[in-house]
Amino acid sequence: MKINRKKLFIENFLAYGAINALDKIVPLVMLPIVTRLITDTSDYGRFEMFNTIVGFGSSFAVLGMYDAMFREYFEKDSLEYKSIVTSTSAKIVFLSASIVSLLLVVFSKTTSQLFLNTPENWAIAVLAGLGTFLSANKTIISAPTRIKNQRHVYIFSGISYSLLFYLLAIFFIKLGLNYKGLIYGQLIASSYILLFFYVLNRKDFNFSLFDIKVAKELFKIGIPLVPCFVIYWAFHSMDKIMISHMLGLKEVGIYSIGAKVASVSTFIYVAFAGGWQYFAFSTMKDKDQVELTSKIFEYLAIVSFILFATAALFNEFIFNLFFIGDYVNGSIVFPYLFLSPLILMLFQTAGNQLLVVKKSYLITICLSLGLLVNLLLNYLLIPIYGIKGAAFATLLGYIGPTLIMIYTTYYIKLLNINTRFILACLLTFIIISYLFYANNIHYSILIIAIFIYLGIYYKLLYVNAKQLVAKLITWSLFDLF
Repeated sequence: MKINRKKLFIENFLAYGAINALDKIVPLVMLPIVTRLITDTSDYGRFEMFNTIVGFGSSFAVLGMYDAMFREYFEKDSLEYKSIVTSTSAKIVFLSASIVSLLLVVFSKTTSQLFLNTPENWAIAVLAGLGTFLSANKTIISAPTRIKNQRHVYIFSGISYSLLFYLLAIFFIKLGLNYKGLIYGQLIASSYILLFFYVLNRKDFNFSLFDIKVAKELFKIGIPLVPCFVIYWAFHSMDKIMISHMLGLKEVGIYSIGAKVASVSTFIYVAFAGGWQYFAFSTMKDKDQVELTSKIFEYLAIVSFILFATAALFNEFIFNLFFIGDYVNGSIVFPYLFLSPLILMLFQTAGNQLLVVKKSYLITICLSLGLLVNLLLNYLLIPIYGIKGAAFATLLGYIGPTLIMIYTTYYIKLLNINTRFILACLLTFIIISYLFYANNIHYSILIIAIFIYLGIYYKLLYVNAKQLVAKLITWSLFDLF
């Protein structure tokens, strides 16, 4: 049966976009409430460092098994083979998560010193060890749901997780636990979501199965990706660690709020990530796969650029409307952190071409170079520009490896690039530089840039928007979810 590829991609993109929007509604609504309950930005900074440690541990604990499982699941049509793949992956992650979590507990004081610039917060590192174990196992246990494209499940799981987390967090904060209330709420909610997916997907795992040949293939794909996920974590977190050491936890709290608001751009990123893997691997053997991926890449790029310029227009208005006190200063980092996940989306679109041909090590090389740029710029810019310099360094750190990845995949004929895309990229870089160096932003420049984007891509945007509207009219909510 031939797959309607455009319908498949748009359905997944819209569905996961809607799911992520629903998932984000609760956190975004609750964020101004939480910041009013935790008025000290240093305390919010401590909670963010807890999340940073969990992200660090999970990057190692998962061992790239999520992507490796996804890749190998589609290697054969045999249900027995699929069960072996999922079960072998789960056993590997359980063991690695146990080891990583134990190390975080044993070396809790050292971890606290490295992440929070003091050994006194060792208890946060201990709790992060538990959080790492829950996070890593949840990742692999929930994978069959996404592999089967059961999009409606993510609506319930995402909303219920967020509601449980924030209700518990507010309850604990009211009891006087402050930032610890956020940590306890998150741990309990993470335990719930792990149990939820285990009950849902238990038939996909047979824990008596373990195939050494399958394990070797999973490691072959997954291990080279581990540095990638560590690098992704470093991109997302090293700025906070360096801010904590150079500026203090107070600035970490302000920076984190700016990052949280900027995460609205992950509506698009998660919409892409949620549907992309299923789409990419299910169409990877099509004859026109390169042409298809190139079109998707370019369309995602121009939509990202337009949204970035539009978001920058409403930056200060949003923060003044929803926040008070020092949290308002989070607007300084918003534009750069808004665009960063969208640039990552473009990197992963191009980089997936290397994953398809099993050359994942090239992805790691590109990201490693970008991380070096990011760390160097953080070191140079944070002392001069504060948290604004950290956000700018993060964005440039993503742009660097993305440009390298685009050139690499273009050079080996896995991606097509045209002149209008190059022009759009140049315009975007001009806008980024203008926002960073301008003392007073002239919003007319951003409006002009948006019209230039629309002018360059008028035909492409018009045709696809017209088809998208037509699909939305004919598809029901049941079709999407």
